[in-house]
Amino acid sequence: MSVEPPATDNAATKIEDLAAFRRISKWLPFAMMGHFIVGVPALLISLVVAYGTYVQAGATQRMQEAAAWPFVAYRTGNYTPDGERLINMSITNNGLGPALIGPVEVSYRGRVMRSPVDLLASCCGYQENQAMQLRTAPIVNVALRPGEEILFMSLPAVAANAGMVDVLDRVREDIKVRVCYCSIFEDCWTVEGQQAQPVAVKACPANWTVWRQR
Repeated sequence: MSVEPPATDNAATKIEDLAAFRRISKWLPFAMMGHFIVGVPALLISLVVAYGTYVQAGATQRMQEAAAWPFVAYRTGNYTPDGERLINMSITNNGLGPALIGPVEVSYRGRVMRSPVDLLASCCGYQENQAMQLRTAPIVNVALRPGEEILFMSLPAVAANAGMVDVLDRVREDIKVRVCYCSIFEDCWTVEGQQAQPVAVKACPANWTVWRQR
């Protein structure tokens, strides 16, 4: 035959359990606060490290872009370093990185020129099928190394060019050239005229009349 425990013992046990629960509940918020206080510094440190990594990555990217920054300029001249009379137009890369040349547009007194022959016919009296000596080089869709210069149109002072050389020398300042070029990081700029500051653009224009070598 089983013996039931006295009811008073069960009541006492329940009272002790309730008292223990109340003691634990009393300190529970402090325990949770302690965990929170310990965790906040770790979270802040993680955020600071992440932000520092982000800033450093951005600074590294900017340094790389600056180290590869091209600076394209147009110029015109009438003599070579050796003293040869040569009316010429050129673009040069004075920057630190290679320049990827996009479209180039040439105009004379407000009118767009399509080629060297078109320009000489408009400015200097060239007639179709007339004999002449003309030096040209491609400048569209080419890469220009730092310090490199391309003479894309040159007219030497030879007998076949008599008359045209003098005229071109007089009017060459009326010839406007604008160039769009990009860096290896796909940052792009346009520059127009001599000693001009490049203007940043999202992409090279698609509506220019592109200069042709011939």
